Amino acid sequence: MPVRPTTYQTQQRGVSVTVTDVPTTFSDDGEELGFALGVMRQLDALVQEALAKQPEGGAVELAYAETVPPPDPVSLELRRALRLRKVSGAQVAQQLGVTPPVVSRWLSPDYHQHGMETLRRIADALDMDVEVKLKPRQRQAAS
Repeated sequence: MPVRPTTYQTQQRGVSVTVTDVPTTFSDDGEELGFALGVMRQLDALVQEALAKQPEGGAVELAYAETVPPPDPVSLELRRALRLRKVSGAQVAQQLGVTPPVVSRWLSPDYHQHGMETLRRIADALDMDVEVKLKPRQRQAAS
């Protein structure tokens, strides 16, 4: 099924929001089937952001841009530690008694659910310590 850009329009709380270049799925015979779930979530986030910034009675035009979540810093740190120790994910999996796909998931920049016990086990396997640091969030300046 082909995907082509279309325009999405909505009116909420007195604000007209138009989003261009939205990836839309079409059937092979050209019938519009709609948006993928991830696209719908991003559209909803864009509309809510526009409504928060725009006073009632206005109009907002946006271009759709796929948002990619930032990589998980814990996963990136685990990858750095494996490179530093010159150890493969398969070797860590063998030491921990888990399968390589489990370690691959821990190393994935999209994975955000590392548990402290898992981090301690990985650190032990790499002969390293775990350090946790809390710091203030960086706030974006208002525009």
